Amino acid sequence: MAAEERVSHAHLPLDVRRQWYGVALSSDLPHTMKGKFGYKAPSPLATTLLGDPIVLWRDLLGNARCLADKCPHRSAPLSLGKINGESGTLECIYHGWQLDGASGKVTHIPALLDGKEIPSNAKSRTYPVCEQDNVVYVWAGPEDSASSDAAGAGPPPRDVDDEGLPLLEKIGYVCQYMCVDLPIDHSLMIENLLDPAHIPFAHEGTIGRRSQAEPLDMKIKKTPRGIRGQVKEGYFNGFEAPCTIVLHTPPKPGKMDMWQYVNCTPTAPGQMRMVYRSYRNWATFVQWIPPLRRMFDSFSAKIVFQDYNLLLGQQMRLREKGLAWNAAIQVDNLPVTYRNYWKRTFGKTDKDSPWWRGWDGSLDVEDLDRLGVFSKDFDCNGCAVPHRPHHPQNSLEVSGRLAPLRPQPAQGYPWLGFLVAAAIGALAAKMF
Repeated sequence: MAAEERVSHAHLPLDVRRQWYGVALSSDLPHTMKGKFGYKAPSPLATTLLGDPIVLWRDLLGNARCLADKCPHRSAPLSLGKINGESGTLECIYHGWQLDGASGKVTHIPALLDGKEIPSNAKSRTYPVCEQDNVVYVWAGPEDSASSDAAGAGPPPRDVDDEGLPLLEKIGYVCQYMCVDLPIDHSLMIENLLDPAHIPFAHEGTIGRRSQAEPLDMKIKKTPRGIRGQVKEGYFNGFEAPCTIVLHTPPKPGKMDMWQYVNCTPTAPGQMRMVYRSYRNWATFVQWIPPLRRMFDSFSAKIVFQDYNLLLGQQMRLREKGLAWNAAIQVDNLPVTYRNYWKRTFGKTDKDSPWWRGWDGSLDVEDLDRLGVFSKDFDCNGCAVPHRPHHPQNSLEVSGRLAPLRPQPAQGYPWLGFLVAAAIGALAAKMF
């Protein structure tokens, strides 16, 4: 690559701990159900962020709460517990200890004698939470300054167009959402989404055709929080630190508009959660017809998993000590610039690494890949859940699959799915 084509990443933040990360859709966060207790009550939502095990739910007032996923009593995962329907606290499954989401303090211990005080260290770490554009964001900064740092940083950036207008509020636009966990490193997905040259080949049959392959010259520039590349007028691929992709891909510029915001959230080394929003001003009627909406969702998921299949293979080669980049050409300068940023942040493995070090701070980054807690299965919603060995006498196991974390819509009208899938495929081939 010629030197004049390179844009520095020096303006991007190197402290990727003191940042907001999209971890879930607002609609996925379980609410307190008044009067529901024990097995009848909803379960909280578990995930990891930079390796930190965290658990999320909504309290009685509907406020999003986030705690470290470890009970201060016996270290049982709080995510195995329930949301208490009277107090809105998180109730540990082991001994019923209840934790307040705002302070992290234990507020009730069923086995505690009258007159005895709750131990002063009966407390779990809290994480600042903010909701923006129907996405739940968690602040990953150090515990001792998390609240003040998050307040000083302000809320997470909104999903906006080039004029700074919030896309969720634009008249005539609708938004499609998706949240899925993938066992691939978030950096590989970011580089993939910054690379327009892969579309005719990796996405053949959906949004790509081999006949569309052509020489591409990537022109890149700085943005206040990232870098942006353009190979065609009116279209761009952008990266916003620490892990957000912004794509402007209008099917017909000036008439049919489309913006995509993608949080490629690093849940652990080699693992990520994709929190996806796609705003468009065309085919808006699809939002109000559930069978059509499901077909749009299915089509988008197919595109994601076309990338997933190849990125999983690429990750295997990297673990075999292959290089993320060997030979690069002019269209690669945007993802190569990102990779150089990654090396200075998420790619670090020394004491300044942003990754979780275990509950006592003694783990090495390399240990995270080998820990059993990071060996994952996936439920029918695509959410990662801890892998547990099968036991033939475990009557609580669900045969062949895990119970869903989200309500599943009625499927109905199977014949309509084939018609819509064909129509979407034909439209996509024509537009892209």
